[in-house]
Amino acid sequence: MKRPDPQRGGFHTATEWLRRHLAGLLAGTLVGAGTLLVIRGVTAPREADWGVTSLLVVVAVLVTGIAVASSRLSTAHQLAIVAALAAFATASRLLFAALPNFKPVTFIVLVAGVALGPAPGFMVGATTGLVSNLFFGHGPWTPWQMLAWGAIGAAGGLMGLAGRRPARWELVLVGGLSAVAFDWFVTLWMYLAFTARTWSALVALYAQGLFFDASHAAATCLFAAVFGTRMVALIGRYRRRTEVVLLPFTEEG
Repeated sequence: MKRPDPQRGGFHTATEWLRRHLAGLLAGTLVGAGTLLVIRGVTAPREADWGVTSLLVVVAVLVTGIAVASSRLSTAHQLAIVAALAAFATASRLLFAALPNFKPVTFIVLVAGVALGPAPGFMVGATTGLVSNLFFGHGPWTPWQMLAWGAIGAAGGLMGLAGRRPARWELVLVGGLSAVAFDWFVTLWMYLAFTARTWSALVALYAQGLFFDASHAAATCLFAAVFGTRMVALIGRYRRRTEVVLLPFTEEG
């Protein structure tokens, strides 16, 4: 007599379905809410809260990215490497806290993506933003930072597709541009939430942060020039050496 499978119960099935589709449902809800707010902003721009609208859209994109990336991290080994690199990036942000925006975080996220691929790179960047802000302070800027660093990690993964090793100058160039893009992207939340949303206001915000943007880009380019290719090789070698390969069992005799 066949024993009943407890995993086929209705409650378990519903729970499993919810677990698999929760991120998609949340992202769809946020996108829908953001769309309604955008429509309201177009029809009644003076009454719209663009800070909330933009935050909902960013969170929706972020949740979708995390859902897609996490679905491709199928082993505990991959998760462990992502966690270790995110912890390393967080520690580096703390170590250079006294220097104004001169930090190697963007460099670490970029090379993590190059060595591991787009999905792990995205998760390293997003996790770094979430964890490091436990020390630097959370706020509406946190999802923007998580999405920006996640995108940088994914871009690094595209640079390293098919086992390609980018040259030193490529890491320096992409790293510098990524640092500036990160700062400019995160600045948008201040522009949308606290200004009259004019071109002059946007230019003024970017001008105020020019020194910090240059400092961030200089740090990223410096670390990429000195440690870039070595770091990519080191992470790749560590990933290969710690990867567990299960061989099929064969009986002798």
